[in-house]
Amino acid sequence: MISLSPKWFLAIYALLLCCLAPLRPLWLDECLQFSDTYRHSLPDTTNRVAHNPGGVPLAYLAENVFVNAFNHPRLASHLFSILCAVAGMASLIWLTRLLGLSDARPAALAYALLPISVRYAVEARQYGPALAFSLCATAVLVWLDRQPSWPRAFLYGSMLALGLYSQPYIAFIVVAHACWAFERRYTSKYVLFAATGAFLAFLPWFLYARGFWAQAVTAGGYRSSIALTTPLMILRELSGSGYVLSIALVALAVFGYSRSQMGASSKHLLLLCILVPLPLVGLANTLFHYFFAIRQLLFIVPSLCILAAEGIRALPAKPLLIAAALVILAIGYDVHWFTSVPSPPCSALIDLRLLRLFP
Repeated sequence: MISLSPKWFLAIYALLLCCLAPLRPLWLDECLQFSDTYRHSLPDTTNRVAHNPGGVPLAYLAENVFVNAFNHPRLASHLFSILCAVAGMASLIWLTRLLGLSDARPAALAYALLPISVRYAVEARQYGPALAFSLCATAVLVWLDRQPSWPRAFLYGSMLALGLYSQPYIAFIVVAHACWAFERRYTSKYVLFAATGAFLAFLPWFLYARGFWAQAVTAGGYRSSIALTTPLMILRELSGSGYVLSIALVALAVFGYSRSQMGASSKHLLLLCILVPLPLVGLANTLFHYFFAIRQLLFIVPSLCILAAEGIRALPAKPLLIAAALVILAIGYDVHWFTSVPSPPCSALIDLRLLRLFP
């Protein structure tokens, strides 16, 4: 593999995201978030977010600052997501090293090219930032486990709190972390302290917004969509590109888990970060009468990429040929996504243009 330092890799990744973001029109949900941020005060945006089902303010407030500070709000709406995506990639590289892998490039490349990762890296919404905070929290957790201390625990708790204020479903990654830390004699109390602090920091927003959330869910007529076919839908959409790449990702991750030279503890953490959120997302959607979408499982993707990269490394024959085929397939889906029309059609985008919100 071509030698490329992490700094240059991150610089190229950031540049590509900046070039790709304007290529695709905003879709409906991005427009709705934009309508809550552009030409609104921060308190007004905060109030609007509270009336969205499960709405939390961090990404909205950051977008509010960017789109109202720059002369090109259409591009500025992507800026926070791109910054978070680059930070998330840096966290992924750091995490792979903390887990004992000598070369972070295969996992970083797999994550950078995976269509679902590319989509949420440039999407002007809250899921990309939440994914970045989830990645950073996982890396800090492993760092904390190496040398438990209260400053590191505070940093870990801060990442969790920022993640919760980006997307509440990051709580399921916190559960995975807690399950792993429970077996760690010297780390568990620090993780318990940090996680408790993060949830307490989120509690005021939850108490303020929960009534509005319930009203929004009732008014929207949402229904839990968990069904017998949901596992197939997850498999189809997990990579952002249909069954072929998703099956390859999962199969390589399983193979990588069995053959990786990572320590058992490192592999166990990645496995928990994949398996724990799966049933909890379905349970939450059922309890809160909300529909299922693959973005709710976005937080399991980095662990899958790390294990899949290990799977490719451990292949007994032609690993480079298989890796090249998967790279070409992923790039093909990426190109298709950027050149296709957003779905559902964004009538809100037309309204925003008529109101001259986009220069």
